[in-house]
Amino acid sequence: MDELKLLRDWNADTHPPREPARQAARDRLLEAARDETARAEPVCAPGPVPRRPEARPPVAPLREPSWGGMSRRTVLQTLVAAGATAAAVGAPLALLERRGDGNAAGPAGPPPAEVLRAAAQYARARESLRPPIEPRPGQYVYSRVFALATTDDGPPGGSSSYWQESWLAADPSRRSWRDANHEDDGWWQTHPESWPPADWRTLARIPREPDAMLTHVSSFGPGKKPGEFGARDWKSAASFLIDLLASVPVLPDGLLPAALETFAGFPGHDVLAGVKGARGRAALGLGLEDEPGTGRFLLFDVDTNEYLGVRKRRRGSRDNWSFTETTSLDSYTVVQEVRKRP
Repeated sequence: MDELKLLRDWNADTHPPREPARQAARDRLLEAARDETARAEPVCAPGPVPRRPEARPPVAPLREPSWGGMSRRTVLQTLVAAGATAAAVGAPLALLERRGDGNAAGPAGPPPAEVLRAAAQYARARESLRPPIEPRPGQYVYSRVFALATTDDGPPGGSSSYWQESWLAADPSRRSWRDANHEDDGWWQTHPESWPPADWRTLARIPREPDAMLTHVSSFGPGKKPGEFGARDWKSAASFLIDLLASVPVLPDGLLPAALETFAGFPGHDVLAGVKGARGRAALGLGLEDEPGTGRFLLFDVDTNEYLGVRKRRRGSRDNWSFTETTSLDSYTVVQEVRKRP
Protein backbone atom coordinates (compact mmCIF):
# COMPACT_ATOMS: atom_id res chain seq x y z
CA MET A 1 0.00 0.00 0.00
CA ASP A 2 1.33 3.45 -0.96
CA GLU A 3 0.47 5.67 2.01
CA LEU A 4 1.80 8.80 0.34
CA LYS A 5 -0.48 8.27 -2.66
CA LEU A 6 -3.45 7.81 -0.33
CA LEU A 7 -2.53 11.01 1.49
CA ARG A 8 -2.25 12.95 -1.77
CA ASP A 9 -5.61 11.67 -2.99
CA TRP A 10 -7.25 12.44 0.35
CA ASN A 11 -6.08 16.04 0.25
CA ALA A 12 -6.36 16.59 -3.50
CA ASP A 13 -9.19 19.13 -3.46
CA THR A 14 -7.70 21.35 -0.74
CA HIS A 15 -6.39 24.75 -1.74
CA PRO A 16 -2.69 25.06 -0.89
CA PRO A 17 -1.42 28.16 0.90
CA ARG A 18 -0.61 31.04 -1.40
CA GLU A 19 3.03 31.70 -2.19
CA PRO A 20 3.32 34.89 -0.06
CA ALA A 21 2.11 32.89 2.95
CA ARG A 22 4.58 30.08 2.24
CA GLN A 23 7.50 32.46 1.86
CA ALA A 24 6.55 34.36 5.02
CA ALA A 25 6.33 31.09 6.94
CA ARG A 26 9.74 29.96 5.68
CA ASP A 27 11.33 33.28 6.65
CA ARG A 28 9.85 33.20 10.15
CA LEU A 29 10.81 29.58 10.75
CA LEU A 30 14.36 30.25 9.60
CA GLU A 31 14.62 33.32 11.81
CA ALA A 32 13.25 31.35 14.79
CA ALA A 33 15.79 28.57 14.16
CA ARG A 34 18.65 31.09 14.11
CA ASP A 35 17.44 32.62 17.38
CA GLU A 36 17.29 29.19 19.02
CA THR A 37 20.81 28.38 17.85
CA ALA A 38 22.16 31.66 19.20
CA ARG A 39 20.54 31.09 22.60
CA ALA A 40 21.56 27.42 22.94
CA GLU A 41 24.10 26.64 25.64
CA PRO A 42 27.08 24.42 24.64
CA VAL A 43 26.94 20.84 25.89
CA CYS A 44 30.15 19.04 26.77
CA ALA A 45 30.54 15.39 25.78
CA PRO A 46 29.95 12.76 26.95
CA GLY A 47 26.98 14.23 28.83
CA PRO A 48 23.57 13.79 27.22
CA VAL A 49 22.20 16.61 25.13
CA PRO A 50 19.12 18.03 26.85
CA ARG A 51 15.96 17.73 24.81
CA ARG A 52 14.10 20.94 24.13
CA PRO A 53 10.39 21.04 24.93
CA GLU A 54 8.39 20.62 21.76
CA ALA A 55 6.45 23.72 20.73
CA ARG A 56 2.78 23.09 19.97
CA PRO A 57 1.29 25.24 17.23
CA PRO A 58 -2.20 26.66 17.77
CA VAL A 59 -5.03 24.53 16.41
CA ALA A 60 -7.21 26.34 13.92
CA PRO A 61 -10.99 26.20 14.47
CA LEU A 62 -12.81 23.64 12.34
CA ARG A 63 -15.62 24.98 10.19
CA GLU A 64 -17.39 23.77 7.11
CA PRO A 65 -15.57 24.88 3.92
CA SER A 66 -18.79 26.07 2.33
CA TRP A 67 -19.10 28.66 5.10
CA GLY A 68 -15.67 30.13 4.50
CA GLY A 69 -13.84 28.34 7.32
CA MET A 70 -11.22 25.61 7.27
CA SER A 71 -12.29 21.98 7.06
CA ARG A 72 -10.65 19.12 8.92
CA ARG A 73 -8.76 18.25 5.77
CA THR A 74 -6.95 21.56 5.73
CA VAL A 75 -5.98 21.57 9.42
CA LEU A 76 -2.92 19.34 8.90
CA GLN A 77 -1.80 21.56 6.06
CA THR A 78 -2.28 24.80 7.99
CA LEU A 79 -0.70 23.81 11.31
CA VAL A 80 2.83 24.58 10.12
CA ALA A 81 1.73 27.89 8.64
CA ALA A 82 -0.24 28.73 11.78
CA GLY A 83 2.81 28.08 13.93
CA ALA A 84 4.88 30.36 11.74
CA THR A 85 2.32 33.16 11.65
CA ALA A 86 2.00 33.07 15.43
CA ALA A 87 5.26 35.01 15.56
CA ALA A 88 3.77 37.67 13.33
CA VAL A 89 0.66 37.96 15.47
CA GLY A 90 2.84 38.30 18.57
CA ALA A 91 2.35 37.27 22.17
CA PRO A 92 -0.92 38.39 23.75
CA LEU A 93 -0.73 41.97 24.93
CA ALA A 94 -1.14 42.72 28.62
CA LEU A 95 -4.79 43.20 29.47
CA LEU A 96 -6.07 46.67 30.05
CA GLU A 97 -7.18 47.25 33.61
CA ARG A 98 -10.89 46.46 33.68
CA ARG A 99 -13.59 48.03 35.76
CA GLY A 100 -16.87 46.39 36.61
CA ASP A 101 -18.96 49.08 34.88
CA GLY A 102 -17.23 48.67 31.52
CA ASN A 103 -15.72 52.16 31.47
CA ALA A 104 -12.40 53.24 29.97
CA ALA A 105 -9.33 51.35 31.09
CA GLY A 106 -6.70 52.62 33.45
CA PRO A 107 -3.12 53.59 32.58
CA ALA A 108 -1.67 50.08 33.13
CA GLY A 109 -2.73 48.71 29.75
CA PRO A 110 -0.98 48.99 26.40
CA PRO A 111 -1.87 51.87 24.07
CA PRO A 112 -4.96 51.23 21.91
CA ALA A 113 -2.77 51.62 18.81
CA GLU A 114 -0.83 48.48 19.83
CA VAL A 115 -4.03 46.47 20.17
CA LEU A 116 -5.27 47.66 16.77
CA ARG A 117 -1.99 46.87 15.01
CA ALA A 118 -1.83 43.43 16.62
CA ALA A 119 -5.43 42.82 15.50
CA ALA A 120 -4.47 43.85 11.97
CA GLN A 121 -1.59 41.33 11.97
CA TYR A 122 -3.93 38.63 13.27
CA ALA A 123 -6.49 39.38 10.53
CA ARG A 124 -3.81 39.38 7.82
CA ALA A 125 -2.48 36.01 9.02
CA ARG A 126 -5.99 34.55 8.96
CA GLU A 127 -6.56 35.82 5.43
CA SER A 128 -3.34 34.16 4.23
CA LEU A 129 -4.68 30.76 5.31
CA ARG A 130 -7.93 30.88 3.34
CA PRO A 131 -8.67 30.82 -0.40
CA PRO A 132 -9.39 34.32 -1.76
CA ILE A 133 -13.03 35.39 -2.04
CA GLU A 134 -13.59 36.21 -5.72
CA PRO A 135 -17.28 36.53 -6.70
CA ARG A 136 -17.91 36.60 -10.44
CA PRO A 137 -20.34 39.02 -12.15
CA GLY A 138 -23.87 38.11 -11.19
CA GLN A 139 -22.84 36.42 -7.95
CA TYR A 140 -23.21 37.59 -4.34
CA VAL A 141 -21.16 37.31 -1.17
CA TYR A 142 -23.57 35.95 1.43
CA SER A 143 -22.83 36.58 5.12
CA ARG A 144 -24.65 35.65 8.29
CA VAL A 145 -24.01 37.57 11.51
CA PHE A 146 -25.02 36.55 15.03
CA ALA A 147 -26.45 39.49 17.01
CA LEU A 148 -27.15 39.72 20.73
CA ALA A 149 -29.31 42.55 22.10
CA THR A 150 -29.39 43.33 25.82
CA THR A 151 -31.82 45.81 27.34
CA ASP A 152 -30.08 48.62 29.20
CA ASP A 153 -32.74 50.80 30.82
CA GLY A 154 -36.01 49.81 29.20
CA PRO A 155 -38.62 47.15 29.82
CA PRO A 156 -37.32 43.95 31.42
CA GLY A 157 -36.59 40.95 29.25
CA GLY A 158 -32.86 40.38 29.57
CA SER A 159 -31.36 39.61 26.18
CA SER A 160 -32.45 38.28 22.82
CA SER A 161 -30.48 36.92 19.88
CA TYR A 162 -31.16 36.93 16.15
CA TRP A 163 -29.47 36.62 12.78
CA GLN A 164 -28.51 39.40 10.40
CA GLU A 165 -28.03 38.36 6.78
CA SER A 166 -26.74 40.18 3.72
CA TRP A 167 -26.14 39.47 0.03
CA LEU A 168 -23.41 41.74 -1.38
CA ALA A 169 -23.40 42.04 -5.17
CA ALA A 170 -20.18 41.35 -7.06
CA ASP A 171 -20.37 44.68 -8.94
CA PRO A 172 -22.58 47.81 -8.98
CA SER A 173 -24.70 46.55 -11.89
CA ARG A 174 -26.90 44.71 -9.35
CA ARG A 175 -28.44 45.68 -6.05
CA SER A 176 -27.40 44.12 -2.77
CA TRP A 177 -29.75 43.14 0.04
CA ARG A 178 -29.37 43.29 3.79
CA ASP A 179 -31.78 42.82 6.66
CA ALA A 180 -29.51 44.05 9.44
CA ASN A 181 -32.01 46.73 10.43
CA HIS A 182 -35.05 44.47 10.13
CA GLU A 183 -36.57 46.68 7.46
CA ASP A 184 -39.19 45.57 4.96
CA ASP A 185 -37.15 46.98 2.10
CA GLY A 186 -33.49 46.02 2.47
CA TRP A 187 -32.30 46.83 -1.06
CA TRP A 188 -28.90 48.50 -1.02
CA GLN A 189 -26.95 49.83 -3.97
CA THR A 190 -23.72 51.72 -4.55
CA HIS A 191 -24.03 55.41 -5.42
CA PRO A 192 -21.18 57.90 -5.93
CA GLU A 193 -21.99 59.65 -2.66
CA SER A 194 -22.85 56.56 -0.60
CA TRP A 195 -20.73 55.01 2.14
CA PRO A 196 -19.89 52.23 2.53
CA PRO A 197 -20.05 50.86 -1.01
CA ALA A 198 -22.69 48.19 -1.58
CA ASP A 199 -20.78 45.97 -4.01
CA TRP A 200 -17.63 43.87 -3.84
CA ARG A 201 -15.77 45.47 -6.77
CA THR A 202 -16.08 49.03 -5.40
CA LEU A 203 -15.01 47.85 -1.94
CA ALA A 204 -11.91 46.22 -3.44
CA ARG A 205 -10.85 49.61 -4.85
CA ILE A 206 -10.65 51.31 -1.44
CA PRO A 207 -6.99 52.21 -0.75
CA ARG A 208 -5.11 50.09 1.77
CA GLU A 209 -2.43 52.63 2.70
CA PRO A 210 -3.51 54.54 5.88
CA ASP A 211 -3.10 58.11 4.57
CA ALA A 212 -4.79 57.22 1.29
CA MET A 213 -7.61 55.44 3.12
CA LEU A 214 -8.14 58.45 5.39
CA THR A 215 -8.27 60.78 2.39
CA HIS A 216 -10.74 58.45 0.65
CA VAL A 217 -12.96 58.22 3.73
CA SER A 218 -12.83 61.98 4.22
CA SER A 219 -14.18 62.53 0.69
CA PHE A 220 -17.56 61.32 1.96
CA GLY A 221 -17.46 63.84 4.82
CA PRO A 222 -15.63 67.16 5.17
CA GLY A 223 -13.35 66.45 2.20
CA LYS A 224 -10.15 67.43 4.02
CA LYS A 225 -6.73 65.80 3.86
CA PRO A 226 -5.40 64.10 7.04
CA GLY A 227 -2.96 66.94 7.69
CA GLU A 228 -5.89 69.36 7.88
CA PHE A 229 -7.98 67.29 10.33
CA GLY A 230 -9.33 68.84 13.49
CA ALA A 231 -10.97 67.00 16.39
CA ARG A 232 -14.34 66.86 14.64
CA ASP A 233 -12.76 65.56 11.42
CA TRP A 234 -11.05 62.69 13.27
CA LYS A 235 -14.37 61.76 14.87
CA SER A 236 -16.06 61.85 11.47
CA ALA A 237 -13.36 59.63 9.95
CA ALA A 238 -13.69 57.15 12.84
CA SER A 239 -17.43 57.03 12.24
CA PHE A 240 -16.90 56.15 8.56
CA LEU A 241 -14.39 53.39 9.40
CA ILE A 242 -16.70 51.83 11.97
CA ASP A 243 -19.59 52.07 9.49
CA LEU A 244 -17.51 50.08 7.01
CA LEU A 245 -16.85 47.22 9.44
CA ALA A 246 -20.35 47.26 10.92
CA SER A 247 -22.21 47.33 7.59
CA VAL A 248 -20.04 44.90 5.58
CA PRO A 249 -19.15 41.84 7.72
CA VAL A 250 -16.97 40.24 5.01
CA LEU A 251 -14.44 42.44 3.18
CA PRO A 252 -12.02 41.89 0.28
CA ASP A 253 -8.58 40.63 1.33
CA GLY A 254 -6.44 43.29 2.99
CA LEU A 255 -9.25 45.73 3.69
CA LEU A 256 -9.98 44.72 7.30
CA PRO A 257 -6.27 44.84 8.33
CA ALA A 258 -5.90 48.17 6.52
CA ALA A 259 -8.90 49.68 8.30
CA LEU A 260 -7.56 48.56 11.69
CA GLU A 261 -4.09 49.93 10.95
CA THR A 262 -5.62 53.21 9.78
CA PHE A 263 -7.64 53.47 12.98
CA ALA A 264 -4.47 52.79 14.98
CA GLY A 265 -3.01 56.05 13.66
CA PHE A 266 -5.80 58.19 15.11
CA PRO A 267 -4.75 60.65 17.85
CA GLY A 268 -7.31 59.40 20.36
CA HIS A 269 -9.52 56.37 20.98
CA ASP A 270 -12.41 55.81 23.35
CA VAL A 271 -11.73 52.63 25.34
CA LEU A 272 -14.34 50.28 26.78
CA ALA A 273 -12.98 47.49 29.00
CA GLY A 274 -14.61 44.65 30.88
CA VAL A 275 -17.12 43.79 28.17
CA LYS A 276 -17.95 40.63 26.18
CA GLY A 277 -18.45 39.85 22.54
CA ALA A 278 -21.66 38.44 21.13
CA ARG A 279 -20.42 34.88 21.77
CA GLY A 280 -19.39 35.57 25.37
CA ARG A 281 -15.65 36.07 24.85
CA ALA A 282 -13.93 38.62 27.09
CA ALA A 283 -13.32 41.67 24.94
CA LEU A 284 -11.84 45.14 24.83
CA GLY A 285 -13.74 47.87 22.98
CA LEU A 286 -12.03 50.60 20.97
CA GLY A 287 -14.16 53.07 19.12
CA LEU A 288 -16.11 56.25 19.09
CA GLU A 289 -18.39 57.80 21.68
CA ASP A 290 -20.68 59.87 19.47
CA GLU A 291 -22.70 61.13 22.39
CA PRO A 292 -24.04 59.55 25.59
CA GLY A 293 -26.10 56.50 24.72
CA THR A 294 -24.98 56.12 21.11
CA GLY A 295 -21.38 54.91 21.36
CA ARG A 296 -20.00 52.35 18.87
CA PHE A 297 -16.97 50.18 19.56
CA LEU A 298 -14.92 47.58 17.72
CA LEU A 299 -14.40 44.54 19.95
CA PHE A 300 -11.12 42.61 20.29
CA ASP A 301 -10.39 39.38 22.14
CA VAL A 302 -8.34 40.21 25.25
CA ASP A 303 -6.08 37.15 24.81
CA THR A 304 -5.43 37.03 21.05
CA ASN A 305 -6.40 40.55 19.88
CA GLU A 306 -8.68 38.94 17.28
CA TYR A 307 -11.32 41.32 15.91
CA LEU A 308 -14.68 39.99 17.17
CA GLY A 309 -17.32 42.39 15.88
CA VAL A 310 -19.11 45.60 16.79
CA ARG A 311 -20.81 46.78 19.97
CA LYS A 312 -23.25 49.66 19.80
CA ARG A 313 -25.84 51.15 22.08
CA ARG A 314 -29.11 52.00 20.40
CA ARG A 315 -32.36 53.69 21.35
CA GLY A 316 -35.63 51.81 21.08
CA SER A 317 -38.40 53.17 18.90
CA ARG A 318 -40.85 53.40 21.80
CA ASP A 319 -40.70 54.70 25.37
CA ASN A 320 -37.18 56.05 24.79
CA TRP A 321 -35.51 52.91 26.20
CA SER A 322 -32.07 51.75 25.07
CA PHE A 323 -30.38 48.45 24.37
CA THR A 324 -26.86 47.28 23.57
CA GLU A 325 -26.30 45.21 20.43
CA THR A 326 -23.15 43.16 19.83
CA THR A 327 -22.49 41.31 16.59
CA SER A 328 -20.15 38.55 15.43
CA LEU A 329 -19.61 37.08 11.95
CA ASP A 330 -20.89 33.51 11.87
CA SER A 331 -20.46 32.32 8.26
CA TYR A 332 -20.07 33.45 4.67
CA THR A 333 -19.85 32.08 1.15
CA VAL A 334 -20.48 33.00 -2.50
CA VAL A 335 -23.99 32.33 -3.84
CA GLN A 336 -25.61 32.63 -7.25
CA GLU A 337 -28.75 34.60 -6.41
CA VAL A 338 -29.73 37.41 -4.09
CA ARG A 339 -31.79 36.44 -1.03
CA LYS A 340 -31.02 32.75 -1.63
CA ARG A 341 -29.31 30.93 1.21
CA PRO A 342 -26.57 28.38 0.55
